[in-house]
Amino acid sequence: MSDLPGSTPATHLVMVLIGTDRPGLLEQVSRSVMDTGCNLEESRMSVLAGFCCMNLAVSGNWKTLGKLESQLGRLETDTGLTLIARRAQPEEATPPVMAYSVDVVALDQVGIVHALAGFFTSRGVNIRDLHSRVFRAQQTGTRMFAANMVIDIPAEQHLASLRGDFLDFCDELNLDGVLDPIKG
Repeated sequence: MSDLPGSTPATHLVMVLIGTDRPGLLEQVSRSVMDTGCNLEESRMSVLAGFCCMNLAVSGNWKTLGKLESQLGRLETDTGLTLIARRAQPEEATPPVMAYSVDVVALDQVGIVHALAGFFTSRGVNIRDLHSRVFRAQQTGTRMFAANMVIDIPAEQHLASLRGDFLDFCDELNLDGVLDPIKG
């Protein structure tokens, strides 16, 4: 993929990889990035239902990114992972936001993630990160749901109102929820 004429060349490649999990996948992928002279700036990896899911943000100059892009087909074949890659610009300055952590625990029920996403979206709050899981309560064996989110609250947002609305929302859905600032 080439950069648009007259634009600043993309200096990042965002990669999403998914496939059957096995030992050594992260080592193979990170070696491919390193061997082309690119830098792995951000990464997230999880195993979900037996599938390895990786999200990577790789940086480099036009030459090193081009070299990595030319080797993506081989990386896909060698690892057995399905790969999607897109060139990206470094993040531009965005309006000021406050990073907050949201923790929710509840009896497992269909639609909790959707309800949380809808609550924050309707208030112009971006969800930057989400981790959720279902587990069995230790004493009773009851299926429980837990989620941790990092959200970006616009600086002009009235925090006390948002917090009050969130607690009301949690009460309505019988969720135990906490909304706290991220420190440091």
